[in-house]
Amino acid sequence: MGGSSSAVGQSPEEIYCLVSAAVVQHQPIAVLYEGARRLLCPHVLGYNQPGERRLFCYQYGGETKSGPLPTSDAGIWRCLVLKKFSGVEVLDGPWRTEPHAAQRCVEHVEVDADDYPGGDPQKGQ
Repeated sequence: MGGSSSAVGQSPEEIYCLVSAAVVQHQPIAVLYEGARRLLCPHVLGYNQPGERRLFCYQYGGETKSGPLPTSDAGIWRCLVLKKFSGVEVLDGPWRTEPHAAQRCVEHVEVDADDYPGGDPQKGQ
């Protein structure tokens, strides 16, 4: 176990733990996905079939397969496959979200940010 949390050579378990903690703590993450560095706010983590974990997330920056994300304030809701993630980093920054239709990305939800109203003392009282 090294002292620094290097993003290189992360195991699937490490990636899952980082992403899961980011959902609970409402922290943005940076990941490499299909060759593009993406800035995401992870909202729902789970799976549809055992062994294929998915993340329903709000991409607010970075790149997509077709190039940089448009620079408007609006992000994009994404359904990403966790096994394609590498170089996961938890970022210090604002949690971003927008209203969205019911998510169909994750059938079997393991962690949902809405279940952890972190940072908002008005919720869950």
